[in-house]
Amino acid sequence: MYSQLAEHMVTLEAMYSGLSDQFTTQELQEKLHTAAMESLENLITQQILYCKIDEYGITLTPEEETEAQKAWEETLESTRSSVESTYPELEGEDLEAMVQTAIETAGLKEEEVVSNARQTALVNKLKEQVIAQAERPTQQEIEDAYEQLLSEQQEEFSNDSMAFEASMLAGKPVVFVPESYRVIQELYLQFDSEVTQLLREMKSYDTDESDSYEEILELEYEKLQQGDVAQAQKRLANGEDFAQLMEENKPGSGSTYNYVGEGTTRLSENYYQAAMSIPELGQVTSQPVKMDYGYALLYWADTLAPGVRPLEDVQEALESQLYEAEQNELWKETQARWREETEVVIFEDRLGY
Repeated sequence: MYSQLAEHMVTLEAMYSGLSDQFTTQELQEKLHTAAMESLENLITQQILYCKIDEYGITLTPEEETEAQKAWEETLESTRSSVESTYPELEGEDLEAMVQTAIETAGLKEEEVVSNARQTALVNKLKEQVIAQAERPTQQEIEDAYEQLLSEQQEEFSNDSMAFEASMLAGKPVVFVPESYRVIQELYLQFDSEVTQLLREMKSYDTDESDSYEEILELEYEKLQQGDVAQAQKRLANGEDFAQLMEENKPGSGSTYNYVGEGTTRLSENYYQAAMSIPELGQVTSQPVKMDYGYALLYWADTLAPGVRPLEDVQEALESQLYEAEQNELWKETQARWREETEVVIFEDRLGY
């Protein structure tokens, strides 16, 4: 529908209208025309995917339909959280009225949100069906990728330890370690979310004449140290697993790590000193590290020795990366082929841009 194209163009039109003093009328028209053609091409691609979904008879399971129906509830909750953050003084009917206003301003409608969620789920199933045909990398391809990566990382990481740390934190395959690193796990115990929100609001209004913010902040630190921090330290002293405590505190965090070496500069001085002062591997910091609105206990989980990591250490990660790249390329090529096979007639003179 033309209305779909116009909806895509609203933001672009506003942006280009704000640049009217920098371009001639003809230049602006050309830019809008190019943008409209790109938006139209995206809509065409979308329609082709929907046609392929019908052609292949792809449908959603009852469970997937239920998940799609939840999209509207999630949209409402996300909007409500945003409004509460922006207008913390609102509650009850006033809060709900502001949420409704925000939804209407954004042009959100339940039917459209749920429909978009269904279409997204269907496109994902179509993609899964296509990329399932991708071939897994051979051992030779994995070995070649290893040698190439080693050559690149030896040069890059030797000159920039921050690049090494960034790659490790991002979970990318790393085959060269520039210096010795401590592998640190972090149990971050924070204030209650409501307290944190209150403190952030107080900080924005804090003045040199008032000590209210600092006083409440210190009281919360003391409360946390005597409560959750002391309890965690006691459980660790009794032999409980550090990763399990991390998982209890924040689901999904039990397998996350930080990397600290002599050349690390991205951490606060307190954090760095605490991590580097843990006496032995397998031990926890003797004192918690003060963080913004909380404390962290650090655990020295492992050590990365400097030098080249053997292929077997990164074989699985490299294979996964190569396979994912092959899947993405197959998906891209398949969509391009479908576009070529589809008869599409574009009347540029009817675009209105």
